[in-house]
Amino acid sequence: MLEALRDTDVRHLLARISVPTLVLHRRGDNAVRIGAGRHLASHIAQARFVELDGADHWAFAGDQQPVLASVRQFVDSLAG
Repeated sequence: MLEALRDTDVRHLLARISVPTLVLHRRGDNAVRIGAGRHLASHIAQARFVELDGADHWAFAGDQQPVLASVRQFVDSLAG
């Protein structure tokens, strides 16, 4: 499954995303370079890119407080 995720290129679909989207990326992510996160966010019309400290790839690993704060702020911005 991980190989399928790695080998699937969805960049051509990003412009079709038409809903507010939060893209979180840790600066030291060893699985995916931060430039990929920036690219993702820059090609989604309503994306917000948040760069977090840390090296974990998974949002549920490492320091979760900045992740939760970013998600809370994003969701709150949708309600306003």
